[in-house]
Amino acid sequence: MSLKKINLDGDLLGLDFGDSRTGVARIHPVARISEPLSPIVLKGDVILVEEVAELIRRYNPSALVIGLPRGLDGQETEQTKKVEKFAKQMEDIKTGVPLYLVDEAGTTKEAELRVKKGESVDSVAACIILETFVSEVERGRIADVTF
Repeated sequence: MSLKKINLDGDLLGLDFGDSRTGVARIHPVARISEPLSPIVLKGDVILVEEVAELIRRYNPSALVIGLPRGLDGQETEQTKKVEKFAKQMEDIKTGVPLYLVDEAGTTKEAELRVKKGESVDSVAACIILETFVSEVERGRIADVTF
């Protein structure tokens, strides 16, 4: 049985998941210019799944890309489990947007070097996650996805 290739022809929305703040960015895979957006700050009655669903309605992305943290040796951590649980919750609400998890190793350190005044380090990390995803698709490392 052959799987259908998914053509992601619009903007992608990216997340750098955090316990108190989640970075948000978007990128167009052809132009390859990532844009950090305002992070989602989790306080009070803010529910991340609802906030991301609202971003999906607002930006209508062709895919949602979430950074997947791992330990220094590539092992699963508590944060890995939290991101996987969040990804499952996003799938459960059936947004109709394909969801991808991408290794986020080193994104925060790189974001700290790239961040400009007024930008969120978390959202710049989300930019790097998106750039990594686009690069991996172009190299054929993410099966059944094209631009």
